[in-house]
Amino acid sequence: MIINDGSTDNSLDVIKGFQNEQVIILSQENQGVSATRNRAMNYAQEKKYDAIAFLDADDYWDTNHLNVLISLFHKFPEAEVAGTNYRLKRSRKTLQTKFSNFKDQNNQLLKHFFEHNYLNSVLNCSNLMIKISAIEKVGYFSETVTHFEDIDWFIRIGINASTAFSFKTTTTIDEAAGNRSDQIKMKDRRLPDFSIYQAKTKNHKGLEKYLDLNRLSIALAYRMVSDIKNATKYQQLINLKNLSSKQQRLLKMSRLQLKSLKRTQKILGNLGLNFRAGN
Repeated sequence: MIINDGSTDNSLDVIKGFQNEQVIILSQENQGVSATRNRAMNYAQEKKYDAIAFLDADDYWDTNHLNVLISLFHKFPEAEVAGTNYRLKRSRKTLQTKFSNFKDQNNQLLKHFFEHNYLNSVLNCSNLMIKISAIEKVGYFSETVTHFEDIDWFIRIGINASTAFSFKTTTTIDEAAGNRSDQIKMKDRRLPDFSIYQAKTKNHKGLEKYLDLNRLSIALAYRMVSDIKNATKYQQLINLKNLSSKQQRLLKMSRLQLKSLKRTQKILGNLGLNFRAGN
């Protein structure tokens, strides 16, 4: 299924050349990524599909991607979500992704989901497959949020569903491609309320730290546009014990220092920091 979310190029004409009974095209006025993914999940539920996998427009699947995901479900029948390793395409470089707190690289069921997400997210919306039966527990993407909507959804996956993961790299995430949401100014961005998950931290190991790392990212993004009021609001919610000394020092840096740091993706990766809210 391909959803045309108000594209303005000739992509719709191109994909019509591939349309058949197995390739379904749905068109809509531009409603944004969350509404588009929600329409896909709703369609899959109505048609009683077993599972659904997403592929964002700028990303790529290897030819074995879906087979690897399906094999994970066969190996771990209790899993409700499956994900694979992915490459990060940045400008002229393509990097292998690093994750936290894995003892080995065997296919595995993630017992403590959030502990594996400190460096990079084990899930993104182009590397996962979710069983339709799990959507009722996890819910849809929030359509009131313009940024971090994927993180909000992954938090609900970590709380409500079990995830199987393969280190086999089957997806390329194109971070060099332009994104319409990047054009929205920080003051106009609508971010998820992570505090609604705070009560769950007692029962989900690593969740508090995961929330704080995302709060750190948002606080720094506000600092880079000199919005100290909103930066302080997020900083005050962070348990500093969940941050490394390097990460804590970032909160004391000036706007110019942070902008200079942001240009150095290698350093940011080593700090376990992702500026998704501040591009």
